[in-house]
Amino acid sequence: MGLFGLAAALLFLCTFASTRERIQPVSALPAPVWQDIRDLAGNKPWLVLFCLAMVIMITITLRASSAVYYFKYYLQQPQLVGEFLSSYMLALALGAASTPLMTRFLPKKTLMMLLMSLAGVMSLALYFVPPDNITLVFALNLAIGFVLGPKSPLAFSMYADSADYNEWRTGRRATAMTFSAATFSQKLGGALASATIGWVLALLGYVANVEQNAGSQQGILWLMSVIPGIVALLAAAVMWCYPLSEAQVHALQQELAARRVTAEQDVSSTDISGSKT
Repeated sequence: MGLFGLAAALLFLCTFASTRERIQPVSALPAPVWQDIRDLAGNKPWLVLFCLAMVIMITITLRASSAVYYFKYYLQQPQLVGEFLSSYMLALALGAASTPLMTRFLPKKTLMMLLMSLAGVMSLALYFVPPDNITLVFALNLAIGFVLGPKSPLAFSMYADSADYNEWRTGRRATAMTFSAATFSQKLGGALASATIGWVLALLGYVANVEQNAGSQQGILWLMSVIPGIVALLAAAVMWCYPLSEAQVHALQQELAARRVTAEQDVSSTDISGSKT
């Protein structure tokens, strides 16, 4: 963890040193925090994405956190947990890296709905895999990881679109609040998932490090398959409510660009008039 922390710190420093602001704000006056929050509360695309991020994080956290219980008490092969989670993380990374290729063929909204639907169906399918079919368990897990991988690149690119929409609608981008509140929704989703695991296991009589009763084993299987599957399908339904199409985003971005050109011309005219005076 110390090495990971050091690597992260170096990467953050490189990001800070190499990042340049390319969008000049229309107004130099800082917006009050509560104004940003009110803007987001009226920003339907952002509200949909806020709910989406929370729901998706519940799906991912449920599966990752339940894996240890699943392998130890249901599959009876705890030695495979490391390989299971490592291969899952690689599948997530491969899916994320494939996002630009996928978006060449499908709009972001359609792609997100398709991927979450596939994740939901495959998670539900895991419920019917017998405990002795480890190969199929790994295969489904890799496929689920691959289709969940693009969720972060897609979601955060759509957060940028929602910031454009906010600027188009109100004249204020609220970019910092847009992304920081999005991170909050992910943390909230992870917390809800962790709580759900504790509630389900306690309800079904889970006792650590002993042979589990039938109810507890079924609860562990549900936490690994059915519950995250239903939540993933819910994420697809939430994404259906996202109101911005690719054409709409393109149109409002063009209008924003025209507004910025006009604003720069007005500033230049004011400077010239002032200098002549």
